[in-house]
Amino acid sequence: MPTTTTREKVLLTVMGLTTLGFGSIYFALPLRMAAESGLTITRAAAAAELRGYYGGLQVGMGVLFLSGLRWPAIAQAGLWAAAILFAGNGLGRLFGIALAGAVDAFNVSGVVFELGFSAAAILLLRARAAASADAAQPSHFAVKERPE
Repeated sequence: MPTTTTREKVLLTVMGLTTLGFGSIYFALPLRMAAESGLTITRAAAAAELRGYYGGLQVGMGVLFLSGLRWPAIAQAGLWAAAILFAGNGLGRLFGIALAGAVDAFNVSGVVFELGFSAAAILLLRARAAASADAAQPSHFAVKERPE
């Protein structure tokens, strides 16, 4: 069974606390967070969208990442989720910035965190794959049996 490295634990902790924190704030204060990001809420039911998607999804991601600290198989799933989901989020945000022709500090920080988390997760997944491949190779120092 694979073990979780210190670097993986650090990344999972940072991502877990970040997404759990932002998700909790979006869930508790959806209108305030919408205003922070420049969104205008035109009807009260829109708060449910903010709570569900921006809040609930991020809380779920945080739970996934933090669960990886306890269970190595979940750590790998969390790293894959981070690699894919944060890349999609960051690239989507970059595309949105390009289409809008405008950018603000909120979106710049989002791109930095999202693409940074994705890149870090990809690097750790590559290191994990390399370590696994190395472990599968026979050792040069293995004791060989002599034919009788």
